[in-house]
Amino acid sequence: MKHAAIRIIQDEHLAISAVLYCLRHQVRRMRDQGAPPNFALLHAIFDYIVSYPDRWHHPKEDRYLFARVRRRTHEADRLLAELEREHELGHPLIEELKRALVDFECGRPGARDRLFDAAERYVRLEWEHMRKEEDLLLPIAERMLSAEDWQEILEAFRENDNPLFGLKPRDEANLLYRRILALFPEIRARSPAAV
Repeated sequence: MKHAAIRIIQDEHLAISAVLYCLRHQVRRMRDQGAPPNFALLHAIFDYIVSYPDRWHHPKEDRYLFARVRRRTHEADRLLAELEREHELGHPLIEELKRALVDFECGRPGARDRLFDAAERYVRLEWEHMRKEEDLLLPIAERMLSAEDWQEILEAFRENDNPLFGLKPRDEANLLYRRILALFPEIRARSPAAV
């Protein structure tokens, strides 16, 4: 159970990382090489970021993984507070990215550079955040959590659908992920399986 839960978390991180790589690659091509903007791809990336990491992945970490670790030990209190704060910081950055993209598409002055700066900040925050979770938090969780804790975490991360609202986030995320891959073929060689 423990290893299956960790594998799911790491697989989700890999899929998120692939999309972040795509975002950074696009931004740097536009900024450094003068490539024309691929607005369809940028919108697909932002839709994915909003629908999967921000709406489903991070809340599951908060409610299940972080809560179970906090219940079992105080060793990770400072780290958990930092990780939760980073989850909170992600949402305003996403909103800033979405506004900058719309402004860039409309040709508003300064929007291009605001988009580039916000994208670089967001990608850096998320990559550093996932690295902390995998390198620092998961080893503590492996040591401290019970089999029952891991079972609850596994069930939460396996079940990404919310039948109450008729939402199928795993399906939605997979469709968006596949759309990004179709729009950005260079990423296919490096990408993990869909979430």
